Amino acid sequence: MSLSPAYHLRTNKAIERLLFVQLLQRLDGRLPRRIEEYRYVSLGGPYLEDFAVIHGAFGNTRMLSLEKKAHIRTRQLLNRPYSRIKLSLDSTATFVANYRTGNVPLIVWFDYEWQDWKEQLSESCDLLSKLPPMSIFKITLTGKTEWLADIGDTDPLTDRAARLTDKFGDYGTFGPNDIKRNAICGTLHFLCRRAIADAVPDTEEKSVRTLAAYQYDDGTPVLTITMIVGPLSVIRDVVRKAGLADWEFAVLNWRKPKNIDVPFLGLRERLAVDRLMPDADARAVVKRLKLRLTENYQESVSAIANYIEFYRHVPHFLRVTL
Repeated sequence: MSLSPAYHLRTNKAIERLLFVQLLQRLDGRLPRRIEEYRYVSLGGPYLEDFAVIHGAFGNTRMLSLEKKAHIRTRQLLNRPYSRIKLSLDSTATFVANYRTGNVPLIVWFDYEWQDWKEQLSESCDLLSKLPPMSIFKITLTGKTEWLADIGDTDPLTDRAARLTDKFGDYGTFGPNDIKRNAICGTLHFLCRRAIADAVPDTEEKSVRTLAAYQYDDGTPVLTITMIVGPLSVIRDVVRKAGLADWEFAVLNWRKPKNIDVPFLGLRERLAVDRLMPDADARAVVKRLKLRLTENYQESVSAIANYIEFYRHVPHFLRVTL
């Protein structure tokens, strides 16, 4: 049984998902088709929460959930929020292999919760090469590195780095520093960029550009990148019309991912900080409230600074008795 936090209780992931919806809202009306006309494909998991959010925001009726575990599908049948969500027992690999380019653009979110980066990047690149113009593709990779090591390894970081080099040797040699918890998302971002550049060479007729990229850690390091595929001139026009260059949460043209590391605040702490928004900076908040989240003053300032950056997107988790 997995002991990882439930999807809907992971604060940083919830923030990232809300930012994804806001990105789509900015794109809506600037793309050749409205977002509601897109086909939405995702790994919905037992709760199908992202489907509820997408349909609630845009009204999409063509939606497909990929799930390869039959017991999870039994939960999906109970938790399905809308009737138009098709529940399949297909893997991402099967979907990519069977997909044929059509006229309807897709929004695809491959939210991988297991680790097989070579295979995952391969099938993602295969799909990107087939997606219709102006489709949106989002990939989420988890940064656990234990799977790269064997039990009994005397120097796990060095051995894991060597195995990563074995798998991705075409992209260079990786060292222990590339495998560390605080660096693995940057390494995965590099691998994504190189793999996609090789699979979908940049041309005027078809290019892949990032719109957003975030890293966070809710118990496991996670990297998530949202891309758009299509003619380069059309992508540039959409980005301009959507004002993404001025949107503080956009990450364009494969720039470094933004870090989401919002600290947990008690209800009274959060209300006290929110009352000082949007005018106070992190140092002013710490000084005025005499609030220390760690023993280290600078670490407290950094934590509050990250909260301030995302405070409008932090969900409220409340206990309700029914």
